[in-house]
Amino acid sequence: MLLPTIKRSLTIISLSVAVGLMGCQSAPLNSTQQTTIVNAPVIKDKSNFTDEIVIKESQVMQWVAHYDWQLVQVINQNGNIVDIENFAPITLAIEPSSVSFYQGCEQYMLDFHSMSAPPYPYYSHLAKVPTTCNDDNALDSKTVITEDNSIQSLFVKYAPVRLNFELLPNSHLTSESASVAIRTAPKRLALNIENGNRLIFIGSPKALAAPTGLPITNELLEKYHWTLVSAVSNTYDEKGELDRKSLGNFYHPEHPISASFESWPNNQYASFSSGCNGSRAPYFLLNDNTFKVGTIISTVMGCGETGNRIESALFDLMRNSSSQLTLSLQPSQPTSPTADNQTDMPRYNLLQTMATGETLVWQNEVKKTL
Repeated sequence: MLLPTIKRSLTIISLSVAVGLMGCQSAPLNSTQQTTIVNAPVIKDKSNFTDEIVIKESQVMQWVAHYDWQLVQVINQNGNIVDIENFAPITLAIEPSSVSFYQGCEQYMLDFHSMSAPPYPYYSHLAKVPTTCNDDNALDSKTVITEDNSIQSLFVKYAPVRLNFELLPNSHLTSESASVAIRTAPKRLALNIENGNRLIFIGSPKALAAPTGLPITNELLEKYHWTLVSAVSNTYDEKGELDRKSLGNFYHPEHPISASFESWPNNQYASFSSGCNGSRAPYFLLNDNTFKVGTIISTVMGCGETGNRIESALFDLMRNSSSQLTLSLQPSQPTSPTADNQTDMPRYNLLQTMATGETLVWQNEVKKTL
């Protein structure tokens, strides 16, 4: 059975990231989770990330991050098509707190540290990123990047812009009985700039490796409170031998490290704490269990010299980070009949392998509700 065509645009917003961070711990947001029908992946089959389901609005940007996007059309504010025939290919990469545009060796970034109201909630400035790339070889008239056919020419120069993202329906809806060609049709994404251009991208699924360990979902992460029980750095000496050292800042008895996860109506957030300030950062959990964390926003209470040092080390490690998650069951342990915490919930070890080489182990606990 075919799903109905999308009849409204899906504006992806993340309102007031800092809301709810007053005080040492952030309070959960009690609201009904919205859902929207979009051309999204089938979660039950992670090897086939192409079909349609109903996904939560809070997970749309995470879904978008599973695709490689290429610019195919630009429409100006008067509805006229902008000629980009002589543009070298422009691609788009999505991160939890920013997007990056690539064209040859040029890279530009829009970060989302600043927010505004709908319908254009993202408020940012297009900034060129330094690069060491060299594409002088094999350039022709179609690939030479000039001021008139660069990424920057599609934006207002040297001025901040307000923008939003919109998932667009494919020309054909999909179903389990549809042909492979239809089911793998490119996805479509629009970047809308207030009083500016509308950039249309097509996306193809990224080639992601099959995950290892037990299945990990956003819902599982959000179900528990997670406590850090181990943190080590992994480096190699001159002989190529592995040198593992404990991250001393993360073992202080008066500053236990913890993490929690939650979904808001339009985004999902990870919170990290060492017992003082509350924090929040948007995050993505990809289908290969890659875990990406964006910019961390936190309260600014003084935590003492030791507390400040530990918190800074924690936030520096997690901020704008990429890591790999692996979930396993802990060995079963008998529960004392007189124990205060009587529960039959599964006990997990969540291994987090940072791209920078550190490995952290988190264990789940009952999530307290206020």
